[in-house]
Amino acid sequence: MLPAHPRLLVTRGEWASLPERQRRDPDLARFVAAILAWARSDLSKPPLERQLKGRRLLDVSREFLRRSLFWAFAWRITGERVYLERAQREMLAVAAFSDWNPAHFLDVAEMTAGLAIGYDWLYADLSPDVRATLRRALVDKGIAQARHGHKTFKSTHNWGQVCIGGMVLGAFAIAEDEPELTADLLAAARRDAPIALAAYRPDGVYPEGPSYWVYGTSYEVLLIATLRSALGTDWGLTAAPGLLASAEFYAQSIGPSGKYFNYADGGETVALPVSLVYLARERRQPTLLAAQRELIRRNTGLTERFAPLSVLWWPEAAEGRVTALHYAGRGLQPLAIWRTAWNDPQALWFAIKGGGANCNHGHMDAGSFVLDWGGVRWARDLGPQDYDSLEQRGIDLWNMKPGSPRWQVFRLGSAAHNTLTLDGQLHSATGMAALEMLDEQRARIDLSPVLGVPALRTARFSADGVSLEDLVEAAPGRMVRWAMCTD
Repeated sequence: MLPAHPRLLVTRGEWASLPERQRRDPDLARFVAAILAWARSDLSKPPLERQLKGRRLLDVSREFLRRSLFWAFAWRITGERVYLERAQREMLAVAAFSDWNPAHFLDVAEMTAGLAIGYDWLYADLSPDVRATLRRALVDKGIAQARHGHKTFKSTHNWGQVCIGGMVLGAFAIAEDEPELTADLLAAARRDAPIALAAYRPDGVYPEGPSYWVYGTSYEVLLIATLRSALGTDWGLTAAPGLLASAEFYAQSIGPSGKYFNYADGGETVALPVSLVYLARERRQPTLLAAQRELIRRNTGLTERFAPLSVLWWPEAAEGRVTALHYAGRGLQPLAIWRTAWNDPQALWFAIKGGGANCNHGHMDAGSFVLDWGGVRWARDLGPQDYDSLEQRGIDLWNMKPGSPRWQVFRLGSAAHNTLTLDGQLHSATGMAALEMLDEQRARIDLSPVLGVPALRTARFSADGVSLEDLVEAAPGRMVRWAMCTD
């Protein structure tokens, strides 16, 4: 007994309340205007083609999802038929692809999500023939390949979240026409959905860093929202330890310079993620969006592919401090973060981590730190190198074992990070450094597992500055290298 279309992601009440919420919240009105302007500017673009970049179709899948969502949103908001016609043209184009690159299943998942949303939100205005064509593509090129699950569903990282989320959206979009297929896929998704949620334990620090938190958690909230809008349940997923708390981890991970603590394979650039919007509303803590309101006022970063969902899920406005000035989190990549103030671009902000390379997307960055002051990022993490640039050279990038070519890539090894190395050797690829809070101002990291000798790094934060004390026990004549990367 599913609700009528549109049934994915957004309730009828959320659609109906948007005009009044815009009236009360000028930032939300600016956000809507920015999305509509971008949707209009996209109208002249040619339809997407099936062009792989290396082994991936992912850029095409993501751009299709963005176009489909923006145009479907614009049609439902404005009633201007040009958006409906352009969305239909794009959906038919990807439906005609030979396949959606199942060898890299993320590509299939994101394409399925994009087509499912467009099909569902535009359902009443599509002809029966167009619906049949799109539905056949959703089945044959998407969800039928995961009817009883897929190996990606068992992933303990973002792949599990993205692939399950995309497949569930596809299943609910065509459920009345494919009830048995939908039932089989939902059973597999319900069985495996908790696996990737273990990454948030115990208190929300995402092992792959804040930018990959955006990716994995965006699909997690898409899954939860669709279960709620279509079935009235979330399978208990929001009760998973650390999931709701991870919104605070994300907010704390943005420095006053407007850049992330970009450990592991994460970039520095901050966007306005739908995952933060949904969890801020879920937590009844809209102040978590303070930094994102600044993005709206500067009209920056508002074209993230799920931006229309951020608008529809935007919580009621509220002012005030986001949260405490000090944050510490545990898990595979434990970290500590301090700041002297919120909403002050000149504030002092310091973040340091334990953990290390033995994690999906991990770098040899145990003990590494970043520092903002006066609006400048003084101590930096170089971030990842473009994956395709390495894969095209035959580097076995996703082999995380000791001695793997992955660790010969400069940006990924210990020499590129703000940490200690001994005799020019790489950190251990399997060792993980523990982090302990000595008190609210001091964190101690045990680097012994990554250096192979007793080694402690202690960070102390105060309003006057940051001090680091390193104690390394090693035989005479060995060389300790202390590093900080800065522009």
